[in-house]
Amino acid sequence: MKDIGNFLRERREARGISLIEVEKDLKIRKKYLQALEEGNIDAIPGKTYLIGYLRNYSKYLGIDDENINLIIQTYNDLRKQKASLEKTKENNVYLKTKDRSIFEKKKFFFPIKYVYLTSFVLIIFIGLLLLSRSLKEAQDFPVPSPEIGNETDINIGEEASDISTLTEEFIESEAEAIIAEYSTEDSVLAEKLPALKLIANDKAWVKILSEDKVIFEGILFEDEEYFWETDQVLEIITEYPTKIEVYYDDESIEISKGTIDNYLLKYNFNPTQNI
Repeated sequence: MKDIGNFLRERREARGISLIEVEKDLKIRKKYLQALEEGNIDAIPGKTYLIGYLRNYSKYLGIDDENINLIIQTYNDLRKQKASLEKTKENNVYLKTKDRSIFEKKKFFFPIKYVYLTSFVLIIFIGLLLLSRSLKEAQDFPVPSPEIGNETDINIGEEASDISTLTEEFIESEAEAIIAEYSTEDSVLAEKLPALKLIANDKAWVKILSEDKVIFEGILFEDEEYFWETDQVLEIITEYPTKIEVYYDDESIEISKGTIDNYLLKYNFNPTQNI
């Protein structure tokens, strides 16, 4: 891109035109013209604006349509190469963190404490089941004579029946406790983060950053909406006067109170201060 920028600068200087004159004639800010000549395409807000600036500036300098299309094609090729390099880098990072992410995810959904708890309940269940069987065998053990110990046998049978009932009640209560605990965990996991919503009143350029990482950058057309579930601090950048409405958790956010710099509005969004 620097080669294209040098070509444009040399063409302008050969015609004896200053950047200030170009700014007045084309209504393009001087800093964007300078960014084109320096090959600093990241300083221009969005691909649509960049291609438009390139085309208008090239026509202004008297470059024919064939060379203009060649310049645009060169930019597109550079952009594709940059995107390919970034994708390769992201894939490498993904491969390095894949195993750790899978482990953490499994650990999150299947905590060790539930394994221990389940094992403990199974041990208790088996022990009580063996105890219940032993009591039933003791109940069925033959007595020496029908006349002796009838009252004692009846009491033993009643005690065995009571213990068996208590065993079943204990197992049911433990099972209900485990189910209730899993249900509580699932309900917590099912909670969603509040949504940041942008609605365009007219065609508007918007850029959203989170810790210097681009979350979204592009053009929103009239009545188009953009949603992002988040609880992080964000920086919202758009044209001024603003053409978008911003809501967080269905509460209106007045981004017009942000900082205005060269026809750009920057608003620092903090969820903890806007809830």
